[in-house]
Amino acid sequence: MDSNLLNSDTDLVDLLISGDERSFDVIYRKYAEDLYRYARKNIDSKEDCEEIIQDIFESLWSRHDQLGHVTELKAYLFRMVKYKIIRYFQHNTVKKKYAEHYKLFEAVYDTSSSEERDNETLQHLIENGLKQLPERCQLAVRLRLNENLSNSDIAKRMNIKKSTVENYMVTAVSHLRGTFQNLKMS
Repeated sequence: MDSNLLNSDTDLVDLLISGDERSFDVIYRKYAEDLYRYARKNIDSKEDCEEIIQDIFESLWSRHDQLGHVTELKAYLFRMVKYKIIRYFQHNTVKKKYAEHYKLFEAVYDTSSSEERDNETLQHLIENGLKQLPERCQLAVRLRLNENLSNSDIAKRMNIKKSTVENYMVTAVSHLRGTFQNLKMS
């Protein structure tokens, strides 16, 4: 590879398309650090940023023969990182939503005896436990359980802060766990 080509992204892409590993190495050395810094501006976890950059370059190499449409390499790479960041946040939002939902049900199932797991009885116990909570807290939990809304959606619906909804969920989980613990001991 001619050293004059090292500065031309167009030539680097052409060489990459042909399967030239040295051009891939040059592209990596030229852009990886900037791409990593860009990811770090948006994501706190160093490890997650490193993984995103690794994924970008793995994808670039695995599809090297399909990059004929790339006219601006730098812009293309930054767009790839941008979309990976968006997917990262979408994935984390979904994970968080299901983790919170799971905690609520875990509080019920982990502390209930096998007889209490009967669906009708369990529903009755949950209802009684919820009735002991403040009205707004009850509403937030019911929106989660009945409509499967996220904390953000519940906050919008109730016209309150997301942190208030999170506090309601923690309160409800703690209360339900305590309620079912007391039932087990009696």
